[in-house]
Amino acid sequence: MRLGDIRLEPSNKLLGKVMNSTVKTKILAKIGYTFLDIQLTEKVVKRAIQIAMPDDKKLFSSLEEKLSAKDLARPLGVFLTELRKRAFLNESVDLLLSRYLVNRNIFIHDIVAPEGWSLKSKEGINVINMQLESLLKDSSEIRNIFTGLIYSWKLQSDVEASGYEEKAFEAISGKYEGGIMARNWNTYT
Repeated sequence: MRLGDIRLEPSNKLLGKVMNSTVKTKILAKIGYTFLDIQLTEKVVKRAIQIAMPDDKKLFSSLEEKLSAKDLARPLGVFLTELRKRAFLNESVDLLLSRYLVNRNIFIHDIVAPEGWSLKSKEGINVINMQLESLLKDSSEIRNIFTGLIYSWKLQSDVEASGYEEKAFEAISGKYEGGIMARNWNTYT
């Protein structure tokens, strides 16, 4: 049973309290899951940019040198700004990244911001669930894109790719007309 399928019309008050408690517990668990999911996505994005789209100074550095960079603590928005300088992004991908960053920041910094957000009503819980579903969907798509980017880099670098990376690449390869991104070689000339 999915959270969106839960009915909140109990037949008596005691059952209503139990159901509301169960629904609240599930939505709170889903908030925790969403938090962990977006942390994973951010790690994948940051690593992919470091490995497959490094700045020109690190272009020919070893993989160990690229991964030892101390800039992983920088905010996701900074990484995406750097990516936009280094690559031409497919318009759909750029819109996805922008939407994700806005929704991620609302989730992290002001989770109750969406109008109607409340754990006290069926409508409020539906608002929360829609917020989480949207963020999880975008997070998964972005993780696939950047996992596919790592896969593509590995193929070009003669490094053996994992099965998960190959599946992610296959899932996105035909989805974005004209490709996902192309290196911008004119950024530092």
